[in-house]
Formats: sequence, C-alpha cells, structure tokens
Amino acid sequence: MPTVSSLQDMISVFARFFDLIHQPITIINRQGRFIYYNQESAEIDGYSVELALGKHIFEVYTKLKEEESSIMCALKYGTEYIGNYQVYYNAKGQAVDYQHTTVPLYDAEGKIEGVIEIGRNMSTVRRLQEQVVELNQLLYSHSDESRYNIITDDPQMKKLINKAKRLATNDTPVVLIGDTGTGKELFARLIHRSSKRADKPFIALNCGALPLTLIESSLFGTVKGAFTGAENNKGYLELADGGTFFLDELNAMPIEMQSKLLRFLQDKSFWKIGGNKQIQSDVRIIAAMNESPSVLIEKNLLRADLFYRLSVGMIVLPTLSSRPGDIELLARFFIDKHRSIVNYDIQGISEHAILTLKNNSWPGNVRMLENVIVRSMVLQENDGPLVNIVYEEEMLMPAFIPPPLPVKEALSEVGLTERVERYERKLIVDALNLTNGSITQAACDLHISRTSLHYKIKKYNLKFGVLDGVFKD
Repeated sequence: MPTVSSLQDMISVFARFFDLIHQPITIINRQGRFIYYNQESAEIDGYSVELALGKHIFEVYTKLKEEESSIMCALKYGTEYIGNYQVYYNAKGQAVDYQHTTVPLYDAEGKIEGVIEIGRNMSTVRRLQEQVVELNQLLYSHSDESRYNIITDDPQMKKLINKAKRLATNDTPVVLIGDTGTGKELFARLIHRSSKRADKPFIALNCGALPLTLIESSLFGTVKGAFTGAENNKGYLELADGGTFFLDELNAMPIEMQSKLLRFLQDKSFWKIGGNKQIQSDVRIIAAMNESPSVLIEKNLLRADLFYRLSVGMIVLPTLSSRPGDIELLARFFIDKHRSIVNYDIQGISEHAILTLKNNSWPGNVRMLENVIVRSMVLQENDGPLVNIVYEEEMLMPAFIPPPLPVKEALSEVGLTERVERYERKLIVDALNLTNGSITQAACDLHISRTSLHYKIKKYNLKFGVLDGVFKD
C-alpha cells in the first residue's frame, strides 16, 4: 500500500509530474478537504482550482452522496478502485461519465492519511458512441453496398464467397479469422446482405476500440437509475434486433463479458444494466479475430466454449500474398475508386508498377495495398497510367524490422508468436519512454489507438517506475 510521510511533501515532489500528464488528479486529506486539485479536474467539474482548494469534497460535489463517493469510501474504509466507472453531476449540473483510479494513502503507522484519485473524462466517448449507433441506423438502409463488394479472381476466394452466401441462408453464428486487412468486415457484410436480414440493421463494433468500462453498457444498454446519471439507453444487441451484429477483434473483449455474450447466444435474451426484465432480441452474431483461436484460448483471451459456439460457421481468410493474381486487379480497382481525389487524370497502371507491387510481401494485406495505391496516386505529377509505386513508409520503418534472433535461441525453442510478442513489448516500452510516459503520444507514434495501447500495457504488465521515471516489464 502507498505510504507518505506528509501529503504536502508528496505534492511538492510530484506536482510538476501531475501537471505534465494532463489528466484530472485530486488529493484530499483525512478531513476530506482538497489539498491538490488540478486544472483538468476544474474543467471537468465546471469549478475553479482556487475555489476547490481547502473545501470539503461535498462542498464541491453538492449532489454527491457519501455512499456513492469513491473518494470517501477510500478514505473511510481503505477501499481501492482501479479503472472504476461512474457518472456524477458537476457544479454546472452536467452529467459527467468518469473513469478513475482511487487509492488511499497511508502514513508510516498504516493509518489513512488521505486519498489520491486520477481520472479520465469519458463523456465525449459516450457521445461519440451514441452518434455511431445513430449513424449506423441511418446508414444501413441508405448506404451504397457496392462499395463493400469483394474484388477477386482468385479461385480460393471465390469458394469462400460461395461459402459465405451458403451460410447466409441460415441464422447460425459465424466466426471470421484472418490477418489485419484481409477483408473480414466485407465478408460479414456479404453474409448480411445475402440473408433474409438484408433490410434490417447491420451494426459493427470493434471491441478493441471501445473502453473496457463501456463494453457492457454498449452491448446491453442501461435503465435510468441503474447508477448515478444512468439513462434509458438501448444497447447494440437491442438496436440490431432483426439484423446482424458484427463483433470485430472479439479477443479484445474481457473474458467476463464473453461469458455474457455466450449466454445471449444460448438464450437470445439479455438483461439491461439495472433492468428487472429479460429482453428478447433476434440478432445474427458474426465475430472476427486476427489471431489463431487456439493461441487466444491458450492465452486466456478467448473462451473456448464461446469459440465453439461461434465456429458453427467459420471462414478463414487468406492473406494477399497467397493470392498474388488479385494484386493487379485490386490495384486497378483502387485507382478507379480514388481517381477523383487527385489533380491528374490517372488511368490504368504501368507494367513496371505492377511488377513492383507483386514483389511486395504485403504484411498489411488489401488495406495496405489500397493505402499504397492512394499515396502513389497523390504523389504522381502527370496524367496517364500510374507509374511509380511509393511505399517507403511500409518498407523502411526500422522500428518494425525485428532484430536478428540470438544463435542460442533456436526456432524450435521459441515460437513465432512468442518472438513477435517480445518484440511488440519492446516497441511499446521504447515508445512510452521516448514520450516520457505520454499514452497519447506513444499511441500516435505506434499508429494505434489509446485504447489499444492501454490494453497492451495491461497485457504485458508494464509498470511505470516512479523513482527512475521509466516504463519497464
């Protein structure tokens, strides 16, 4: 448990650090009064730093009840809250969706000296989530489905398309397995529009892009009064009633939530958070993952029983490198698709450019190919066929070139998955230390979302050393 000799001494040491991380941080003493309250907290609370300092917590949060206050529970009972989620009303009467970690601070004798809380305003995330649901509802019946066509001349892919259409004739769950950029969502949409559910909603959720604290309410919805600030909201399962619900990156969903999803698959019913009745929903579930299910199950990132339930219908998508005959076809398709965004009249592609494309291994698959084509088109300075292929960014990123394997570490002793994970862990540690622990900047440098980075920090159990100021295993 964290101990302090003096709260004021701690604040004097860490105040500069607290100011730099740009997150709401508050510290109260054993009397429940604020002795540290930064500008980020003030902006969320609709208050001011000067007014808050020295005031009791309930003078600032006037509508908060003691039994609902994580800070007061930590102060009175020593309760710790890690990544807790709550909704409260600020000084302006606005509901704030808040995720926080709250821990008591102890003196040398083990007595509670105060409490520190660090948080994150999730209100914007919640609003964006609701907007995404509304847009999904609006777009599913108005979207141009032709842009979701699967472009291929590959015999293997044509067999998979036929298999997807056969699966569309019934309502069994489907799991799609394939590397990033292989077209898992395209296949999910193909199954949906080939089914009797085609005129109903198709709702997609990337489990890795949604904060863990919002997944349950996003899936099942909430009832007003379930917790402070909760309103009557429909979840994705209710909004997708009659249609198809696509869960991408299923392995990013917490194991306990996978259990609830399994129960829904079995019963076709669920309970809203705070609800007192079961809700029936006729939804076809399609899930996707970009790793081997056996590896995910072994790492406890995927429930075996959930996978077996979903894999009644299973499609394994090939990489682009395994279907080289499609590279030219896809390149020409992307040139036609994006011709309007460039200043020159680019039509077709030169033989030299085609050869260059075919000599690439395409680790990012079709998505990477599309990005390379667009970049090459933007940089071309004349009309005519696309001549030069520009993909230096993909080929010359030293941070993503694995170091040589030590001689003593034979391939038979260390598998590919473990070596990739070791290298990923090293990249994340280096990025965090180069950005002085800034999650936002590190995520930007690594080209991943903040949510994905938080997930990987937890996955690899990375810790921030307060004394030496670096992240390490």
